[in-house]
Amino acid sequence: MMTHFIISKSNNTSGQYQIPLTANWVLSLQNDQYTEYIDNDIKIIIIGDYIGDKATLFSCELDDIPKLKGNFYAIIVKRNNIRVYTSFFNVMPIYYTLDKAYISSSIAYITEYSQRDFSVDKKFILESLLFNYGFFNRTFYKEIQLLPCHHFLTLDDTEVSLQSHFETTSLYTKHPTKGSKVVDHLSDLFIKTTKQYLPDTHFDIAFTSGFDGRTLVSCATHFKKDFKTFSFGKPENADVAVPRANAKELNIEYRYFDLSHEEYVKKYFHTNAKEYIHHAPGGNGFIYAHFLHSTKEIAKKADHLLSGVVGSELFRALHLTGAVTSQALADIFTSKSASELKDNITNSPTLEVIQKEEFAVELEELIEELIAYKDSLDKELTLNQQFYIFVFEEIFRKFFGQWISTQMQYIKVRTPFLDYHFIKALLQTQYAGANNDFFTENPLKRIKGQYLYTDIIKKTNKKIYHQKTGKGYRPKDVRESIYLYKIILPFVLKRFKRKVKTPNLDNLGIISGVLAHKKDHQSLLDHASYFDQDKLKKMLNTLSPYTKEKERDTLLMVLSILSGLQNKAETKSKNSYHYE
Repeated sequence: MMTHFIISKSNNTSGQYQIPLTANWVLSLQNDQYTEYIDNDIKIIIIGDYIGDKATLFSCELDDIPKLKGNFYAIIVKRNNIRVYTSFFNVMPIYYTLDKAYISSSIAYITEYSQRDFSVDKKFILESLLFNYGFFNRTFYKEIQLLPCHHFLTLDDTEVSLQSHFETTSLYTKHPTKGSKVVDHLSDLFIKTTKQYLPDTHFDIAFTSGFDGRTLVSCATHFKKDFKTFSFGKPENADVAVPRANAKELNIEYRYFDLSHEEYVKKYFHTNAKEYIHHAPGGNGFIYAHFLHSTKEIAKKADHLLSGVVGSELFRALHLTGAVTSQALADIFTSKSASELKDNITNSPTLEVIQKEEFAVELEELIEELIAYKDSLDKELTLNQQFYIFVFEEIFRKFFGQWISTQMQYIKVRTPFLDYHFIKALLQTQYAGANNDFFTENPLKRIKGQYLYTDIIKKTNKKIYHQKTGKGYRPKDVRESIYLYKIILPFVLKRFKRKVKTPNLDNLGIISGVLAHKKDHQSLLDHASYFDQDKLKKMLNTLSPYTKEKERDTLLMVLSILSGLQNKAETKSKNSYHYE
């Protein structure tokens, strides 16, 4: 659906779709899926899903183009000057080689197109194990960097430079507002904003047991749009059982992708995991194979997918460590001294799988960089606001952006919660997760964000307003104090279950898929020169649905890294410009 692009010197091009930008620079694409706008001496090339018209593009300041709606790239050419932008928070990634010879939407495109030999960045491996994504702007390869958040590239005849166009701290206020009028304004704004993201043609919405998807479903029904819903997992899981029951009552078409089905486990899991890793080297493809699988199936009948990503992160304060916010990440913000931070990182359980001597220098240097990062945090901000700077600038693009950009290869992914104007308004209020307490688990404090969800739902679909969610309560219960017990009771029961019951982690077919291809993974581990092979093989042999989540994720991250190394070797041997 979305073409990958690469910008290079004219004498570096080969047989792609090519657009000369200036005398020195050429844009090469995989296909002709782009839109070109021209006004006087300015040309704007849009790649991806820009939701707007030509007049809007040319009437705004160039640095405001990332604030426009949609997930897209904008390449602006004015005489001999080129600017390369990506949408808000740099959710769609831009990569560049350190010598600035290649600029691209894809690491794989650079490695295959350039025919260069790239070296693996061991600091990036450490970051991936510790945080589940890169902490800084490194990538799998030392010679390729990720463009920082709120930055764009300028190219002219003599140089390429990185420039900033926005400061995240400008979204904050020292005096966030609250009250019924504030909520009323925010919910009206979100409904109005979401309308602009709803396609006129048929589309799909990711509908799970939580609030993000059902809020979008509620808005779509309000505007009487033609859409279907879906989720994935096992039939008995809440993310399937709850939306399936809700959709039936609403008379909305719904389907689920049964990730426990033998055909998926044996045929599709491994293929999609490998493709994910190829698209995002260093990404944990064995955890997120289901995203590609479901996207491909949806794309057979729809051109657009409406996703609720980052909704929870915007509305509710993050409060648990896991895939999005690792324990190592939390330690950076909670450590009281440099020595405490160093001890926490050095002794992180996730680093027990590496051969320490292989990473001794890199680990020491990385820790110094992390200490410097912590020291650079704005001391006028609250701890939670400091943390949310990282959430906005790093997690949004490196975690959720990885999902979106991978899915965009097959379908246009629309993300209303990522709208600049809505986020700007939200962060001026107490209903933003960033304006709550750091890692609070108090349900009465966390409920502030849910109150906004429920106001949106109440205004757009009364049936959904009264339907029970996977959390055990209805949107209605959040707004009316007489139902407060319906929120407290599930919260207490959930905490109790965490302590007395080991969860089954195979809902998404991850464990089954890995074990179905165990021989392939054993082969990868046989060549794990950077890692403790014996420990990892033991982890693989004892892997089960009841393996601790962090242990499972660490093992699969290592397997993803090793798969990326395998891809590197295969790319080098092909010596080809071809990219799929």
